[in-house]
Amino acid sequence: MLTNIIYLLLISLILVIGGWSFKALISLAQGKPVKLNLKNPLNLRARWPKDTKESN
Repeated sequence: MLTNIIYLLLISLILVIGGWSFKALISLAQGKPVKLNLKNPLNLRARWPKDTKESN
């Protein structure tokens, strides 16, 4: 049970680091600066629009 949790954490860590490095390689290939956001490492955003006063 504990080894399964450790493997899950290890796979997740490998995927996050791989995503960071792939994003950095793409940025470098395009000549853009590499930005690293530790609060949102995968750059995930909400898919729904925010409610504004104009829409009501």
